[in-house]
Amino acid sequence: MKNKILLVEDEVDTANLLKSVLEREGFSVIQAKDGRQARTLVDTTQPPSLVLLDLVLPYVSGSELLKLIRHHPDWQYTPIIVLSADSHEPDIQRALDDGATAYVTKQKGSKVLLQEVRRVMPTPVYSALAPDQTVKKETATALRKRRTSGRHRPRGSQRKKRAA
Repeated sequence: MKNKILLVEDEVDTANLLKSVLEREGFSVIQAKDGRQARTLVDTTQPPSLVLLDLVLPYVSGSELLKLIRHHPDWQYTPIIVLSADSHEPDIQRALDDGATAYVTKQKGSKVLLQEVRRVMPTPVYSALAPDQTVKKETATALRKRRTSGRHRPRGSQRKKRAA
């Protein structure tokens, strides 16, 4: 089962790029193109695993949506990452005080955003794996560590240096 993300972004190019990046990482993305559409989703659907929320939206602002989500009984504990072009420290602090889990500026790019998504996601994406698959993954990692932690044979030029 994929983790579901609600993306609330009014800029079409930005929304398409984010949706593409998130889907490539294995997430299921639902998109709201403005604050009114997002408010309707909050009132009529089950909460997603995460909300990515732009602050500057038509009809209903991101700040209002943030407060609405935090006061909604079903959505109140849903992690929210505010994604904004605004890097003004008081605005960032206000969003965090209003209940945002994290704040990422758009200028930082998708790599930083994905790091925050993984950090605040309530359960890891791979938690849907069967327990034996998780064990196999851990075993493979342990084997790799063992292989790389042992003594290595010096390579050609290194052998010559040691012999001299």
